[in-house]
Amino acid sequence: MDDLGSSEEEEDEESGMEEGDDAEDSQGESEEDRAGDRNSEDDGVVMTFSSVKVSEEVEKGRAVKNQIALWDQLLEGRIKLQKALLTTNQLPQPDVFPLFKDKGGPEFSSALKNSHKALKALLRSLVGLQEELLFQYPDTRYLVDGTKPNAGSEEISSEDDELVEEKKQQRRRVPAKRKLEMEDYPSFMAKRFADFTVYRNRTLQKWHDKTKLASGKLGKGFGAFERSILTQIDHILMDKERLLRRTQTKRSVYRVLGKPEPAAQPVPESLPGEPEILPQAPANAHLKDLDEEIFDDDDFYHQLLRELIERKTSSLDPNDQVAMGRQWLAIQKLRSKIHKKVDRKASKGRKLRFHVLSKLLSFMAPIDHTTMNDDARTELYRSLFGQLHPPDEGHGD
Repeated sequence: MDDLGSSEEEEDEESGMEEGDDAEDSQGESEEDRAGDRNSEDDGVVMTFSSVKVSEEVEKGRAVKNQIALWDQLLEGRIKLQKALLTTNQLPQPDVFPLFKDKGGPEFSSALKNSHKALKALLRSLVGLQEELLFQYPDTRYLVDGTKPNAGSEEISSEDDELVEEKKQQRRRVPAKRKLEMEDYPSFMAKRFADFTVYRNRTLQKWHDKTKLASGKLGKGFGAFERSILTQIDHILMDKERLLRRTQTKRSVYRVLGKPEPAAQPVPESLPGEPEILPQAPANAHLKDLDEEIFDDDDFYHQLLRELIERKTSSLDPNDQVAMGRQWLAIQKLRSKIHKKVDRKASKGRKLRFHVLSKLLSFMAPIDHTTMNDDARTELYRSLFGQLHPPDEGHGD
């Protein structure tokens, strides 16, 4: 009996231990399930966060690409306008324009009228393009609508931006475009530029601060003593008289119709035994020629071309030979637009073209030490060929 009782107790203990193990296993499985659920939730949050970040980065990349394409188109238009600007600088100026108009007759008046219409249409197109670009961006829309600028933050979420855009499109009321005359454009453009200055300064300061933060130069070393970007711009624009003179300086050689050509300086005669004095043109003489009736920004135009060429050459893939070939042709076309400074007055034989040769060393003309005159030499040559007398005398004998 004792053996039976002890065996029953052992069986009860074993069954209790098995039940405890089963409970522990079920508890461990439930904890693993909960941990797995938490991990899956975390993974979902991470996936959602990363997908949002990726979509934002893609949108930023597209925006940058569109900005670069728009900049290239504007720069291409600027390149096309340069040729018209150079031609305009050569037109007759106000002091001699009435004389050209009287001498030209009806043909000159007709060409002048057509040119005036074309320039007026071009100016209207440029102003229309400016209004369209300003209206598309919410922060500059007030310049076209005539409303007050938004004093709020520029950082707007995408959903709020879409709602604002829909409301703006629904109640879009573009002011009626009145046809401006040529004399109205200066005041109109000056007012728009003054209104645009507020947004321009705010944008420049914002991106300047972001660039300094990204580069890690904010408040380090001498960077803490740097002036703001707006202060630097105001300092450069302080001397407006000097900047105005720079735009009125002829930076290439061309002739303005109706202006007399500068008189050529007389060449001094060289005395016997002295080296010949050759005429020399002063270096960069055209850069000292100021004219208040022209606008010449040739240096800025060439700087834009150089930056465009550098950007296009640096963005090439060395493995894509086809793209490199096309890019090379485009760069050669751009470089051909940077004309060399050529003296156009030297064509058609109006100026003598010459190259200065280096001096000859250890050379001199022969010195004649003979005492025979020309008659004696003639008699000598005749005697050598058997003709002692002239041919007519021999025929008479």
